[in-house]
Amino acid sequence: MRKNAAAALTTICILFIIFLAFGSVSPGGADANRPEAVKGIMDLTGWDFAADGIVRLDGEWEYYRNQLLTPDDFDPARQDGDPPKMTTYVHVPEKWDLYPEQEGSPNGYATFRLRVKLGEGNARTFGIRPTNIKTAHTLYVNGQEIGKRGKPGANSPETVSVNAPYVRFFTVNGSSAEIIVQVANYRYADGGITHPVFLGYQDDIEFSRETAVSIDLIAVSGFLLIGAYFLVLYRMRRRERAWLYFGLCCMAVSVYVATHGEKIVTIFFPDMYYELTIKIQTLSGAFAELFLLLYTRRSFPNLFKKIAIQGFGIILAVRIMFTLLTPATVYSQAEILVFALSLADILYVVYVMAAGAARRMEGAGYMLIGALSLLTLDVVSILDVVLTVSVYSIQVAAWISFALAQVLFLSKRFIQAFSAVEQLSKRLHSLDRLKDEFLANTSHEMKTPLHGIINIAQSLIEGAAGKLTPQQEENVAMIASTGKRMSNLVGDLLDFSKLKNGEIHLKRRSVALRPVVRVIFEMFRHLSGDKPVRFIELLNDRQFVFMDEDRLAQILNNLIGNALKFTAAGEITVSAREENGWLAISVADTGIGIPPGKLEVIFEAFEQAGGAVAREYGGTGLGLSIARRLVELHGGVIWAESEPGKGAVFTFTAPLAREADDRPAGAGMPGANVLPVTVDRVPAAADTVRLEGGKAFTILVADDDAANRKVLLNLLSVEKYSVIAVADGKEVLLQLDSGRRIDLVVLDLMMPGLSGYEVCREIRSRHSLSELPVLLLTARSRPEDIMAAFDAGVNDFLSKPVEAGELKARIRTLLEMKRSVSELINAEMAFLQAQIKPHFLFNTLNTVISISHTDVGKAQDLLAELGQYLRNSFDFQNREQLVPIRKELELVESYLTIEQARFGPRLHVVYDIEEQIGVPIPPLVIQPIVENAVRHGVTKRPEGGTVRIAAKSGQDGIVVAVEDNGLGFSAETKARTGGVGLANIERRLRTLYGTGLEVDSTPGQGTKVTFRIPNSVK
Repeated sequence: MRKNAAAALTTICILFIIFLAFGSVSPGGADANRPEAVKGIMDLTGWDFAADGIVRLDGEWEYYRNQLLTPDDFDPARQDGDPPKMTTYVHVPEKWDLYPEQEGSPNGYATFRLRVKLGEGNARTFGIRPTNIKTAHTLYVNGQEIGKRGKPGANSPETVSVNAPYVRFFTVNGSSAEIIVQVANYRYADGGITHPVFLGYQDDIEFSRETAVSIDLIAVSGFLLIGAYFLVLYRMRRRERAWLYFGLCCMAVSVYVATHGEKIVTIFFPDMYYELTIKIQTLSGAFAELFLLLYTRRSFPNLFKKIAIQGFGIILAVRIMFTLLTPATVYSQAEILVFALSLADILYVVYVMAAGAARRMEGAGYMLIGALSLLTLDVVSILDVVLTVSVYSIQVAAWISFALAQVLFLSKRFIQAFSAVEQLSKRLHSLDRLKDEFLANTSHEMKTPLHGIINIAQSLIEGAAGKLTPQQEENVAMIASTGKRMSNLVGDLLDFSKLKNGEIHLKRRSVALRPVVRVIFEMFRHLSGDKPVRFIELLNDRQFVFMDEDRLAQILNNLIGNALKFTAAGEITVSAREENGWLAISVADTGIGIPPGKLEVIFEAFEQAGGAVAREYGGTGLGLSIARRLVELHGGVIWAESEPGKGAVFTFTAPLAREADDRPAGAGMPGANVLPVTVDRVPAAADTVRLEGGKAFTILVADDDAANRKVLLNLLSVEKYSVIAVADGKEVLLQLDSGRRIDLVVLDLMMPGLSGYEVCREIRSRHSLSELPVLLLTARSRPEDIMAAFDAGVNDFLSKPVEAGELKARIRTLLEMKRSVSELINAEMAFLQAQIKPHFLFNTLNTVISISHTDVGKAQDLLAELGQYLRNSFDFQNREQLVPIRKELELVESYLTIEQARFGPRLHVVYDIEEQIGVPIPPLVIQPIVENAVRHGVTKRPEGGTVRIAAKSGQDGIVVAVEDNGLGFSAETKARTGGVGLANIERRLRTLYGTGLEVDSTPGQGTKVTFRIPNSVK
């Protein structure tokens, strides 16, 4: 039922348009109310030009075949003989090859003459408007030549063909007007006055001409704009070939309109060659048909038969070639055949569109309008060609109606496609979000087994399951290396997912560039191993950027890591320069470089410099993409410059920090429980801050950020620790050299001057892990950063932002560890004090027995000294950290008295002890040194020697020196063994006072051991 209704509606619409087309004209171009010329005279005395408007000069004109007459030829006063002989009366407008007298030939020349009777009182300016006179003519009115197109001649060489509408004006002073038109045609298949000539008042004629020209201009402009629009759309999406063909069809129609009707092309190009004009007219119509067929074929592939496009295409190709290769006099003779073929093309398109409308396909209404418009175009074309009825305006309207219908049809398709894309985009966005969530969750879950694989492989390499063969070790190392690469990939995927989903929140602050670069260099020096690559930074301490410190480090980490990966040997240099409020930071390497075609794509996700490079060097292709996104988040740009084989330079811009970016000290302070990683930079305080607490521990805090130092001071002072807060690494080393006892150092990783890594290495050159623990605070918690930190000698580290409770717990743990180690050392000392040295006791008893035979009193004195020595040594409960120096000297005197009795004159002892010395010292620090001097020094020489013991007080404490003139030892000898040993004493002194033993020994000349004890422990 719906198909029948649609077919009926289509039929009614077609009949209605045909009725309108035929109803607008009458056969011969006349209607009942319009005057018509009779036998060369048109009576317009009853025509009111003001009310009725313009009149068409249709009807019977005088016709003078093969004569080019002028007004003089019709003037009786100037005639020398008989007047011109009229051939006949002919109807105008009409093709003159239809005149019997023309004998069916379109070529020739003739004169047309019409006399117009005007009413009285019409003495005013008139206008005349010829529309189409083929193909050259001259127009005379009332004896004056007022217009012409080309030059009519008696033969082809004498004729210059030009055919274009125009208007001319003349004044009628009487009651009549004589119109004479000379016409010649040798260039086209039909000639004569083929279209109406209009007469009217000047204003009316001007208005009609301007209106017609305006309509054509609007039509040409409209078709051009529509065509250009669809061609641009096709350029954006080349898969839509229908847009291309419709755009080209509109372009061809615009040319067709410009060369027909008012022929506006001649307005812009008045001297255009007639033959070229005619060819453009014909070809524009042919191409419009061709593109119309191709457009229909693309738009309705299921309805348009393939054989139809092939057949029509061949015919159109032949038509186009025929037009191009032959003159207008030849191809214009096939006008009826061409019209029939064109009609067949258009009718087939009408059939396809009507069939689509009948089947209620997508855009059926627009297809129906298009079909009716094309059908109207066919009807008016028949009227124009067959019946010589001028309905050109209806042709233009039909083309416009068709074009608008197709624009709406294509727009509807586009909108529906866009809606479908929107739905798909929403679905894809949802799936993409699910994919990202799955990827993030999976990446998190992969971390634990990956680290397990890496750790197990590493333990196997280190011999956890026994020694591996070289091949096994190589394979396990490959497993570990692959696991680390996979772990890095997981980290990159997590960062990429965060960046893609906008989960990165920047915490901007003023950041010093140089410390960040130095810390990253330290890490990569650790990771590069034996790779011969030098790291160079060309920066200064005045370069600050306003960025998120973590993200700045991540950008540099990715760029420097990328440079290290592709640099087998050479240099990696970081430099910076100021440019218009930005800091351009460059990372240059001397590696393999980047091919010119890859300089842009390497910043895309999962892109690398090439397949071979990816296989050789590995990687995921995410590092540079992540770096670019982070740079862009800060408002900067990043680019690469490279020459293959000579390295690459990656440069990114970062906003310079201004004074306005800084806050005064204490601004934006965190809460009581959290120490933030990002508080605004304040001017570093040069003065060192000290807080004395009630506990026995002293903590040294180092951070370049005054706000962070203040937070640490507050947190640690609550725990009653004594705290020293400094601003940089150099101040840390000065505090350690000051002699004050430090129990723990809390270091920030990134500080101006010396980084936390460098400070920690310097500390480890002086103190062991147990003697002086180091806690590192850092915002960088990647595995390679942690490895670099422990390699530098830290005991523990905390990632920023730090939770206050965790910080306190870790500090307590490190201090308790130090206390436990000290107690173990003291317990060892107590045990060593309690040891009875069998050889010493045996030798002492033998000496006492030997002396008792000769000197009983001296033997008794020796036994008393032995008892004193044993009382001081044999004491398991002696865990005192400090004892009076006199008690230690009593032990030394008892020992030396016994040894002097044993060795006799071979052992000389000299005491240089200041009387008022009262400083407490650690137990068993002098006696073991003296024992080493006796046993391994003077008694090893046959003649013996002297041991000198000195204790002097100074401004800061006392200086104790034990000197002998024994054998001495070389620099390669680490320590003398005996008793507790010098190494034990060295460790205890450094733990308590920060300084150890000073040993000066020369082989063959003796040894001097010195240590210093401050007046009081700070």
